[in-house]
Amino acid sequence: MQIKKISRYVIYLISLFFISLGAAISIKANLGTSPIICLPYVSSLILKMSVGTVCLIFNVIFIAVQVILLRSGFERRQYLQIVVGTIFSLSIDFSMMLVSFLNPADYLSQFATLLLSCLVVAFGVMLEVQTEVVYLPPDGIIVAISKVLKKEFPKVKPFVDTSFVLTAAILSIVFLGYLAGVREGTIISALIIGPIVKVLQTYLNPYVERLYEK
Repeated sequence: MQIKKISRYVIYLISLFFISLGAAISIKANLGTSPIICLPYVSSLILKMSVGTVCLIFNVIFIAVQVILLRSGFERRQYLQIVVGTIFSLSIDFSMMLVSFLNPADYLSQFATLLLSCLVVAFGVMLEVQTEVVYLPPDGIIVAISKVLKKEFPKVKPFVDTSFVLTAAILSIVFLGYLAGVREGTIISALIIGPIVKVLQTYLNPYVERLYEK
């Protein structure tokens, strides 16, 4: 029993690594940052603060929104999203070092790198949601909306991700005068990561469930 419980947390930590790795790969693709970090990235340019610091601020806001949406249904352990979000912000820098060798020179290579990032992020999100330990704040909002609307996570994620992207684009144009961190790759990521998560859940959930107990 104890081994199964430990396995759940190990899988969860692995999920955070894959999500941060996918975000780093999306940055290397240079076709627009991943939806999960595009809003903090643009805001960091506007506020002239580090991305990590802005991520922490957004994490607090995201958690507050979850509390408002779920009220008594918000689990106390989910306040640990602040800690997890901070760890995630730091792990992005580590992931950037791991993928420093990636330097796609042409558009086709950039696009292939972008698709790889979507697959890696989706795999991480699938593990994160499946283990049900503590959500990353951006995913926590999606889970909260899913519960309120009684819709599946993969069906809600594209709409929330797209709203993050559009907000980042508007802020960028209004405050910076140009489009920063948001390109076609960002839109593509926002639209396809959710469906990829659903496909991965269909085929991989039974195997992941064998590694731990609900």
